[in-house]
Formats: sequence, structure tokens, C-alpha cells
Amino acid sequence: FDRESDGRYRVRDLGSRNKTHVNGQQVNETLLNPGDIIRVGDHVIEYLDPDANRDRLGTDFFTPDNREPEGCEWIKMKAPLTLTLPQIEQLSGLSVNWGITSRAEDIADSCLSRIVMDLQAERGFLAMRGDERHTIKPFAHRGMIPPAGTTMMPVSQSFAFAALLQKVAGRYPQSPRSIDMRSGYADTAAVAPLTFREKAIGLIYVDRPSSKQPFTAANVQYLAAAGAVTGAAMAACSRRLSQMVGLEEQAWVSSIRRMHDALFTPPAGNETFAVAHRMFPGTSQRGDFVDAIHLDEQRTLVLVVDAGGQGNTGMAQAMAVRSAFATAAQSHPDEIDLATIFNSVSTMMANCKGRQLVACAAMLCDVAAGRLSYVNAGLIPPVVLVGPGRLVTLDQPSLLLGIDGQYSYEVSSVDLPARFRLVCCTDGATDSANSANESFGEGRIHDHLLEQDAFGSPEKVLSILSDAFVSHIAGNTQVDDATFLVVSRG
Repeated sequence: FDRESDGRYRVRDLGSRNKTHVNGQQVNETLLNPGDIIRVGDHVIEYLDPDANRDRLGTDFFTPDNREPEGCEWIKMKAPLTLTLPQIEQLSGLSVNWGITSRAEDIADSCLSRIVMDLQAERGFLAMRGDERHTIKPFAHRGMIPPAGTTMMPVSQSFAFAALLQKVAGRYPQSPRSIDMRSGYADTAAVAPLTFREKAIGLIYVDRPSSKQPFTAANVQYLAAAGAVTGAAMAACSRRLSQMVGLEEQAWVSSIRRMHDALFTPPAGNETFAVAHRMFPGTSQRGDFVDAIHLDEQRTLVLVVDAGGQGNTGMAQAMAVRSAFATAAQSHPDEIDLATIFNSVSTMMANCKGRQLVACAAMLCDVAAGRLSYVNAGLIPPVVLVGPGRLVTLDQPSLLLGIDGQYSYEVSSVDLPARFRLVCCTDGATDSANSANESFGEGRIHDHLLEQDAFGSPEKVLSILSDAFVSHIAGNTQVDDATFLVVSRG
């Protein structure tokens, strides 16, 4: 096995007596794809790449045959299955990788991988019943992508569909002497229905395209039982999630809450700028951060970061964003370039393997120059009260951080009077709804800010918005953090 310069792997046969087979095809050398099955002598190896997306599988591998292969042996599903203790242990291993939040696709993929290895097969697929009688939808596959420069050995369509349409498990041939290498499809194969509550909801197929070793009757018994275990697990995954997520989420949210509480630092004012904020913690989504970084007595950098709903990774990246702005402000307080900081941070996040999308707005208030410069990357547009009943919206259609590493952010600016109130909030505030499912919304925030007595101290503005928010949701469940920040002068 050699690693190529682009990170892919190539398998080479160095003149072995038993040859090397990939997905049942003899090869001298070939590049490997995720899910490929390699047979070397009596050893079967599965090649996995967790970072690669497995190709979707069509159904063009079927032969257009109208009859089953010679020598098929079928087991009616109503017949009792006889399983050995080792087979029962193998079946118990099918559930090893099922997580609480596993999807049906995840379960299908995990189970098929184990089934192929348990049966020492060289290819296989798991498919769900389609909308029409003779249609299926492949859910997972192993070894069904042909090596580069080769064609794929077809699958007998009649043999595979018999499991689904007749609810039977079977194999062909029954003995090594019955193997027909000129049949036009895999030399030996086994199939069983994927079942749930005694209904065939799909099928599991495995084969060895060119092999002198047929599947045994015991293999078919195991495959039939595996179809029932897998089918039940796939059908029950959403129910298991709804039953278990409460306990899982309780512990998960608790750790997120403690982390957020430990990392959050309340913003403070100085002699020029007064600051007030309030956060209404979400029940399951935490990740709001606000800051007021005072560069000097005439300038302050206001930062709002929202990574709500993104878990540990989102919170870590929100803190990285906050640290990047704080470091830039402390290192170069006289020449803050918001666009450069946003571009650098977004490129870093876009190239991060575990990236999350983070909304962020940064506003540089310069009272000496009478300007407010800002970049708004996906946050609820802040507003500037420039007098009683007069507000300016800091809207800007910029992408969230981390979407596109090549995106170029631009700085916008507005005039800043000697007296102003800068008001920011996160989407947890605007999206929170009352019992009638009506969101608090930006419109209500603007209506309250336009009231004549709203142009008061930061604490007064904050009190008006907080009271209105609490009154609106009236004790309704609030999932995400709802944060309000007011920065004022004069």
C-alpha cells in the first residue's frame, strides 16, 4: 500500500501467487476509493477514509436477467433460523457504532461494513424498497465502485429482487462444483431481506465476483438475522433519539453552559463611553459574546459574536474571533483595519476542518472624527440612535465568517454625532416567540427605540428593551441566547 502525493492510497501486487483482488476484480495496481474491499489470500481488508464522501450508488450494476442463477438455495423467512453462538456474537457487534444521534444512513453504513467483513465478502450493498414494485434505493455500499480502468462485474437482478419481492434469503451456488464462471455475474452471492415488523423494507446483498469459495447455509442464516437487526435499528433510530436525547442533551447543555459562563467577560465602559448589556441565557444554545475594547479616550471597538447552536466547536471559534480582534486592537490601536481582520479570521475558519459558521459585527466608534466604521457579517443589524425618535440601521449584506475563505469584506461607515446610543442584539432576541408563535422581531425593537423617552442612559435603553422582551415571550421557552448591548456617549 503506497500513499500518493495527493494523499490517496494505491495498492500494488508484487507478484503474489494468489494475486490481489479489489472489489472482486484481480488487479496489479490501482488507486483505492473509500469502501473498497481488498482480498489478499485469505485476508479481507476494508479501506476506509473518514474524510471522504462515499459516492452515491445507482442501480446500473444489475443484469437485465429474467431468471435466477442456477443452483439457488432459498430460505423462507417464516422458517426458524438456526444461529450458532459465534453468529449471535457477530450480530451483537452490529450495534457497536450506533450513537444516540445516529441517522438511518449511519446505521446502514456501519452494519453493512460489519456484515461484509463477517461474511468475508468482497462487495455488498444495502438498499431500501422504492416507490414502485421493482425499484430500490441503495443506502450504503462496499466495493461497488470499479477500480480505475476496469468494468464492474454485474449483479443478478432477479436474484437480488427475490429477497425483497418474495421475502426470502438465499445463496448461489450450493457447492464449489456448481460455480459457473461464465454466468455473466458474480460467481457466488447471498441475499436477504431488510425487515422491520415482519415486512420487507429493503434488501442486503453480498457477493464474491470471482471466487471458488461459495457462501454457506450458515452464512445465509446469519445474513437473514442481520437483515432483521439492521432493519429494526434503522426504523427505530428516530424513536431512540427522541427517548434518549433528553438525558443526553441535559448533560451536553450543562457543559456548554458552564463553559460559556467561564469564558464570558462583561463589557465595561470608560470616561467617554457608557456600556450596558443583558443576556437572557438559552435553554439549549449558548454562544453569545459581546465586548467593548477601548483604544483610547476617543475611540472604542464594539464587538458582538454569535455562535449560538454550534456547540463546543462554535464556542471555541467564537472565542478565537474575539481574541483576534482584541489582539489586533492591542497590537495596533492607531490603525485598526476591520476588513483585514475579518478577511484573515474568515480565511482561517474556512480552512479549519471543524469549522462552524459564526455571525459577527464589529463597530469602531471614533467621536473625534465623528465616524462609526463597521463590518456586519451576518448579525442582526445594529442601530444607532442619533437623537430622540431618530435611528440609523447598520445594515450590510456580508457573509457569515467561515463560509468562503476568498470572500473580501468591506468597511461601511456612518456619521457619528457627539451624542448617540449604539444598540446591538443577537438573533436569539429577535427569533424568540410568544405562545402564539410570534417572534419578537426587529420591528418591535425599532418601535421601542423610536419612543421619545428611549434616548436615555444605556441602562434606560436596556431596561426598555429587556422589559418588552420579557413581556413578549411571557415565560415561553427560549432556546437560544438573547443578548442586548447598548454603548452610548453624552
